[in-house]
Amino acid sequence: MHIALTGGTGFIGNFLTTKFVENNHQVVILTRNPNHIKNPIPKVDYIPWNPKDPEFELKGLESSEILIHLAGEPLVGPPIIGRWTKSKKNKIYESRVLGTRNLINSLSLSDHKINTFIGMISGIGCYPDSGEKELDENSEISNEWLADLVLESENSITENLPNNIRNVILRAGIVLGKDGGGLKRLLLPSRFGVLGKFGTGNQWWSWMDIEDIYNCIAFFIENKHTGTFNVTTQNPVRQKEFVSTLSKHLHRPNTTWIPFLGNLYKLAIKIILGGVSAEVLYSRKINPSKLFQTGFICKYPLLAQSIKKNLNLE
Repeated sequence: MHIALTGGTGFIGNFLTTKFVENNHQVVILTRNPNHIKNPIPKVDYIPWNPKDPEFELKGLESSEILIHLAGEPLVGPPIIGRWTKSKKNKIYESRVLGTRNLINSLSLSDHKINTFIGMISGIGCYPDSGEKELDENSEISNEWLADLVLESENSITENLPNNIRNVILRAGIVLGKDGGGLKRLLLPSRFGVLGKFGTGNQWWSWMDIEDIYNCIAFFIENKHTGTFNVTTQNPVRQKEFVSTLSKHLHRPNTTWIPFLGNLYKLAIKIILGGVSAEVLYSRKINPSKLFQTGFICKYPLLAQSIKKNLNLE
C-alpha cells in the first residue's frame, strides 16, 4: 500500500514510518526540507511541503492512497520545559489549525489517489479535569485554550476534507515509547530515585504504547470505520501508580511515600510549565469503548507490559 505522512520525522511519525517500511508499504513523507533530514529511513521518499502555503502543489503523491496527518508544533518543548507563551500558542495554532487547512487545500491542487485521511493532531487534552468521572467522545469539552485548539484542529479536517475521502480522527492520550513521549521524560528522574507524586498522585493518566498506536492506525487503514476515537488502553492508571510501576521495573526508589512532597512537585510543575502543567496534573480517565467496539485489540494493554517492552526487560 502507498502511504503518505506529515510529521513523519517526529517521535510517533518516525516509529510509524519504520513499521510501515518493515511491512513492505511504500511510504512518502511530506516535509519542509527533504534535503536536510538527519537520519533518513531507507526506501522512504521525502517530498517538499510548505504548511504555511495553501496553494502549494504537492509532487510525489500520485500513487498515495492513505494520508496520515501528524504534523504540528509540539505542545511540550524538548526535553520537558515548554510554557505556552503567546508566541508558542501562535506557532501551535498556525501549525495545527491553519497547517491542516492548507494541507487539505494543497491536496485539491495536487495529483493523488488519497481515499483515507487519518488525523492525529488533537488529543484527550480537550477534556476537562474530571476526577473519577469516565470520559468518552461524547463527554463535555473543556473551556480552556487547549480544548479550543483541539476542536479547531479537528474542525479543520471535517469542514474542509472532500466527502469522497474517508476521515478518521484519533484523540491520543499519553504515548509510551523508548525514544520519546511521556515515558522518556520520566526516565531520568526515576533513575535518580526522585520521581514522585504530582500533587495527590490520584489523577488518572490514560495512555497507549506506541506499538499499539501503530497497530491502531494500521487497523483503521484496513477497516472502513470513520469518525472520532479516543485512542488509549482500557487500563488507565493513577499517576502515583505509574511512578511506582516504573520505579519497580528500574529497581529504583521513588518519593511517593514522603508526606507533602507531592504538593511541592505540583507547585514546581505549575511554575515551570505554566498551562502545560494541566497535561500531567489533570485527571482524565478515558473510556475508549468506541475504539474497542470496532474489534481493535491492544498488544500491550497493561502498563507493566509496555514499560518492560520499552526498557528491553522482556
